[in-house]
Amino acid sequence: MKEREGSKTETLLAFILGYILIDNLSSTEQNALGNWLMLVAQTLCTSGSSHFNRDWKNHINSNSDTIDMRKILKTTEESLDKLNKFLQ
Repeated sequence: MKEREGSKTETLLAFILGYILIDNLSSTEQNALGNWLMLVAQTLCTSGSSHFNRDWKNHINSNSDTIDMRKILKTTEESLDKLNKFLQ
């Protein structure tokens, strides 16, 4: 399955699950469950971000000799020029 189709399927599944749950829960229970799920999601996002940042710093430090800032800035400049032309 393509990545785009997979993300649409996951979104649809989450919607259907939420829709099914609202019929069996009071508004207070819905709010409590929603807040709890958001807490779980925020914890996962925070942990993932922390791991990503640590891994990224390790990657940058291990490859610090190979980073060419002029090349990065040139690529950025070219991208901004393309965007500017597109917007005109």
